[in-house]
Amino acid sequence: MDHSARLAFMKNTVMPKMHDEFAAADPKKWGDINCVTCHGDGAKAGTFKMPNPKLPVLPSTPDGHKKLMADKPDSMKFMMQKVVPDMAALLGVDPYNPATKTGFGCHECHTSDK
Repeated sequence: MDHSARLAFMKNTVMPKMHDEFAAADPKKWGDINCVTCHGDGAKAGTFKMPNPKLPVLPSTPDGHKKLMADKPDSMKFMMQKVVPDMAALLGVDPYNPATKTGFGCHECHTSDK
């Protein structure tokens, strides 16, 4: 897809689906997400560059992920069971597979602490 086709796809397909998912998870926090919510300054600049350094930085180690799972179980469950697989499906790619280290995963959107 060229840039305008990607924008249309994000606006008409990705944004409605992900808006509804985030709003259902926490309507007060996520009820009015928009392009800037995920793409940050990239949305403002029109580049939509990802990952977005203004999103929470994620750990790069298994122990770091275990701690994050313990500290924020609801958020992690939502991201792992809804956001990642649904975004992968919308984009027509496989979700992240830790065995092969391929597919759409957390670090497509979030930066890492390494």
